[in-house]
Amino acid sequence: MRPRSKFVALLLLASAFATMSAFAESKGTCFNSSFAFQQGPGRGPITTPRDPELEKQSSRSLEAAKFYFYKRKPEKNDKDGWERINKAVESRLQEIVDTNPNFARIDDVLFMLGEVYKRMGDWDKAVQHWTNALKETSDEKIKSEAQKRLDEAKSQNKDQKKG
Repeated sequence: MRPRSKFVALLLLASAFATMSAFAESKGTCFNSSFAFQQGPGRGPITTPRDPELEKQSSRSLEAAKFYFYKRKPEKNDKDGWERINKAVESRLQEIVDTNPNFARIDDVLFMLGEVYKRMGDWDKAVQHWTNALKETSDEKIKSEAQKRLDEAKSQNKDQKKG
């Protein structure tokens, strides 16, 4: 097809569409143009758009929590220091969950919350967060780690019941 005939075909298609829309409106029927010309396979579930600024803030909070959790370790005998660090990490991670539940890395946040609660000795909350992380993630590494922690928690629970 020559460029001029392509233009004419496009013009005819546009006028046919306009006529069809006008006819549908005169009959009082609803005509959705995106439905009429929708083509191709679906692109998956439509998710809510994420706020880039909130994503950036959540990402920074997650990195800060990881730093405090993995790098900042007080003396082994300093119970107050451990308590302060655990509370700080917990509050950072919980803030992410509360303010941005659609965070792109929410599975990482939930897994770390489980780790914090394990360190604090609250196994029930740890299991709850690892289970949520397992449901939320598609990352195989987090899945395997969360499953390992859940198995560990089950064996810990069995040992407590025996003793």
